[in-house]
Amino acid sequence: MKLRVRHGIAAVVVGTVALAAAGCSATASAPATPQFDPNAPVTITVGDLPSTQAEAARKTFLDSVDAFEKAHPNVTIETSETRWDNGSFSALVAGGTMPTVMSVPFTNTKQVIDNGQVADITNIAGPLGILDRVNPDTLKQAQDDAGNTYGIPTSVDALGLIYNRELFQQAGLDPDDPPSTWDEVREAAKTITEKTGVPGYLQMTEEGQGGWIYTATVYSQGGTVEDPTGGEVTLDSDQSVDALKTVHDMYWDDKSMGSTVLFSLKTLMQEYAANRAGMFIAPVQTYEWLNNVYDIDLSTIGATHVPQAEGGPYGALLSGNVQMFNPKSTPEQLNAAAEWVDYYYFGKYTDEETAVANAKAVVADGGVVGLPGLSPLSPEAYDQYRKWIADYINVDPAHFTGYTDSLAEIPLIPEPATRAQEVYADLAPTVQQALTDENADLKALISDASSRIDRIISQG
Repeated sequence: MKLRVRHGIAAVVVGTVALAAAGCSATASAPATPQFDPNAPVTITVGDLPSTQAEAARKTFLDSVDAFEKAHPNVTIETSETRWDNGSFSALVAGGTMPTVMSVPFTNTKQVIDNGQVADITNIAGPLGILDRVNPDTLKQAQDDAGNTYGIPTSVDALGLIYNRELFQQAGLDPDDPPSTWDEVREAAKTITEKTGVPGYLQMTEEGQGGWIYTATVYSQGGTVEDPTGGEVTLDSDQSVDALKTVHDMYWDDKSMGSTVLFSLKTLMQEYAANRAGMFIAPVQTYEWLNNVYDIDLSTIGATHVPQAEGGPYGALLSGNVQMFNPKSTPEQLNAAAEWVDYYYFGKYTDEETAVANAKAVVADGGVVGLPGLSPLSPEAYDQYRKWIADYINVDPAHFTGYTDSLAEIPLIPEPATRAQEVYADLAPTVQQALTDENADLKALISDASSRIDRIISQG
């Protein structure tokens, strides 16, 4: 499916316009095609090896490394558990210890490209045909304004409203008609609390996750946190106050959010799995995580779009990850690493035999196959993949209708363009103050947060 990205809002849209208007300049600024022997012996390091706590995922990763090396006898892969950390990435690059390739969240791709901390792979991944298979809207998350490519997006997600179908039924609500607006969420949350005694709605408030979800609620009200270039703060608005007031009033007036204020995604999933949460905003992939970690009846999980304010739809927050490359790598290493990304992350989507074998293995291991949602692949490649695995899909698409239908209706807005992780972390206490102080001055909280974020993004 083709992503719909909100025009006039996000940096990615600016990139679209710039690329269309400046195709010649993009060509002129592209680096020369490197000359190298793709069959020369080469050693690369790949990051994001799952930890020993994720035994099955780690085994799959290591088995894939063995299979790749057999298919590419000139390539030796060294694995690393190194994964993105906002506080240590610069040191990895400066110290020369960044893996040849590792995952970088959408929140930081612009920053690391602008800082010259990742390699330009335009003339490496292009000839391999990898870029042709990637959804062009998603690919913009890995490109500069001139259209040069610095990574390969391998995951993409739009936040949704996860809801408990069983609690909906207990409260007399129709689980096939979930709330669509914030007013409807408030009413449903109150009803769930009144009828079942558990919180009807909960929200992540801890650290970066708290600011992340709050940003999604600002988008859903028609506001933004930064302008499309990431050079100016736009948080100080009526929409941001409305987003804060909604959860404040649900907590203090409706009393539909329980008594606990601090929640992470992990603790929210614990509450949900124990039937103690009616609704919460999170990635739709939460369905898979709930299945992997908790003994839960998957038929109780429903997903719809992030509720919108009256007058919308305004927007849903788009997130994801890009595989990006060490700028000190040789062309031979970049080529081998790009082939690894194509093999490991896209192989099951682009080869029928691999797709079916993978789906069979996941089902046999109790996993989830065919979770509806966005794909980093082109619409054609993703549709073909869904047809290949049709016999193994074990997710009821009817429970996701509200979410999947929205993907063509609600604009998808990328995360703040500058220092998003730091911005998210700074916003979390603002949400916490609204939920711990009944008489909090919400406009003042937003104004103060805006000033702090202005200082954060002024660092570039």
